[in-house]
Amino acid sequence: MYKENWEEQQIYIYWLTSVEGIGSRTIEKLLQYAGNLKSVYEMNLPDMMEIIPQSKAKALIYAKTEYDIWERYEKLEKSGVSFYSVYHPDYPQRLKDIPDKPYGIYAEGKLPKERVPSVAVIGARQCSSYGRFMAEICGRELAGAGVNVISGMARGIDGISQKAALDAGGKTYAILGCGTNICYPPENSHIYRKAKESGAVISEYPPGTPPAPGLFPRRNRIISGLSDVVLIIEARMKSGTLITADMALEQGKEVYVVPGRVTDPLSQGCNQMLKQGAGLFHSVPVLLEETGLLPSLSSEGKMPCDGRRQKKAEEPGKDTELEKKVLNALDFYPKDIDGLIWETGIEYRLLIRILSGLCLAGKASRLSAGYFAKRYDEK
Repeated sequence: MYKENWEEQQIYIYWLTSVEGIGSRTIEKLLQYAGNLKSVYEMNLPDMMEIIPQSKAKALIYAKTEYDIWERYEKLEKSGVSFYSVYHPDYPQRLKDIPDKPYGIYAEGKLPKERVPSVAVIGARQCSSYGRFMAEICGRELAGAGVNVISGMARGIDGISQKAALDAGGKTYAILGCGTNICYPPENSHIYRKAKESGAVISEYPPGTPPAPGLFPRRNRIISGLSDVVLIIEARMKSGTLITADMALEQGKEVYVVPGRVTDPLSQGCNQMLKQGAGLFHSVPVLLEETGLLPSLSSEGKMPCDGRRQKKAEEPGKDTELEKKVLNALDFYPKDIDGLIWETGIEYRLLIRILSGLCLAGKASRLSAGYFAKRYDEK
């Protein structure tokens, strides 16, 4: 059976993702039918129309016949925008592990390093002064601890936390609901420019794609996917922030919430998440300790938040037996959290922390909908 190398796969995925309306589900349907990307590229219109809607099939054929896709790809690279297909060696492993992963992402800047912890800080666009205060503290302290701050560069909590991280000399990654060559919202142009220098601006939509309401919910899965933990600062009962939280939980990520007054509409979503079992945010040092990110920070040469936690981070044998217990319970076939709790007898929050540590160490993988499996190269 014909098999492309990753460079060739890169071009074919670029062709598919550069066409408006072609997402991961459409690509999966075409791949299941054709068997490989080259065969998808060679499909004719009637065959495509058997698999996907006529409008999408015509758009793909038009893109293939009206311009040279290889020439267009070279032009993209020269423009300063990098494209990473899911087959590219530098495509983020964190995204490979999520359901409905993007088949390709565009980036300006450098992608986050796999072993550097990342926390998504998200929340209401029309935030209160309390929300602004907390976003500034969290962005600044996460950056000071060497943690990447991931967010959507939106008005309110997202942008405030990212600006605070940048002002503290940290790295931030802005996930956009438009092309990477478009700054949206325009008032966050400072974050947009600085993110490219310290981290990256990332999107699954090709350059030139204008912002549109339907594009933002999809990008939220990338925000949570690139993060080890999602931190919510203010959210109404029905909001895009809670959509991101749901996606994070489906991905097996921990969600922490800043509590608020029960009479405050901006905190109702947060308080509801707490009622449903989300982690209670106390402070950035406690968050890093509870989620097991301090040991990984220490391994990257970063200083944990204080001496007491430094000592805890340097006790490598403390969780060894529990880690062995979880590794022994894991298999190459996916297992869900409830099953692992029953099998190991370890309570939920500690189990999540251990699993996160094993994933960061490359010994386990997060799979769809909160399932985990042992890595194939793990003895």
